[in-house]
Amino acid sequence: MLDETLDLLAPAARESAVPLFVDCTFGAGGLSRAILQRIPGSRVIALDADPHAVARAEALALEYPRRVTPVHANFARLRDVLAELEMGGVSGIAYDLGLSSLQLADAARGFAFAGEGDLDMRLDPTSDAATAAQLLATAREGEIADIIFEFGDERNARRIAREIVKRRERSPLRTTSDLVAAVLAAQPRNARGRRGGIHPATRTFLALRIAVNEDLDRLRQSLQEAIACVKPGGRIVVISFHSGEDRVVKHQFAGWRRGGEAQTLTRKPLTPTQTEIAANPRSRSAKLRAAERTRDALRRSA
Repeated sequence: MLDETLDLLAPAARESAVPLFVDCTFGAGGLSRAILQRIPGSRVIALDADPHAVARAEALALEYPRRVTPVHANFARLRDVLAELEMGGVSGIAYDLGLSSLQLADAARGFAFAGEGDLDMRLDPTSDAATAAQLLATAREGEIADIIFEFGDERNARRIAREIVKRRERSPLRTTSDLVAAVLAAQPRNARGRRGGIHPATRTFLALRIAVNEDLDRLRQSLQEAIACVKPGGRIVVISFHSGEDRVVKHQFAGWRRGGEAQTLTRKPLTPTQTEIAANPRSRSAKLRAAERTRDALRRSA
């Protein structure tokens, strides 16, 4: 949904001689590169919690001298990052909350159930946060079930949690294949052997990644700060891939609207076209929402 994101961000650039945007989830760098190419004179602050993504942002900065500022930080630190850079109000802030294909392809990161890798799942593997393996080794059965159900919408959450606890009593779950085996063993008999649909471990892996990285809490914190970081007329665009993420965005946008801080630009979330889904099947669950800070927001908050 790159074109839609740029179409929504571009009008905010007209308010400044040097439009400044924050890419809160640099990832593979596609959005930042598109902003630099298609919005004349623009600059980008490229945030990412993943040090590998920051290295890619540093490479992009060499291509576009003085136009890209790479920052290794989670977007929950948005306001602090801008303060440290001594940046005032920005023209736009963008979030693309999906994992990049590079992260999924790296088996060592533990995000994907295909292949063999450690059960890590941290967006920042250099942090001292608990890994997915550590979470599964210490959490109570009920806590594991709640995580898988609430963050993964997994109907078999209790069966999966029970199987994980049973298996860890014999040997800790350390790898992605260990977790996949537990999920498959927990499937109801009438579900085993069925073909079609998503892999049985998809929702469990998604739920654990959200839990390990505290994704929803950090998104909520970042959005609460974002409205004060954009200029009046500035725009905030969010692409989410999970119902919990979309609820956080929807509720935050509604709160801004009620408080007169921003107007919603997308009455209903935008979704990918069939052509885009065919080219990138992982985009099928994407929802894009956008908001614009009202021009008298500064006066109201004064």
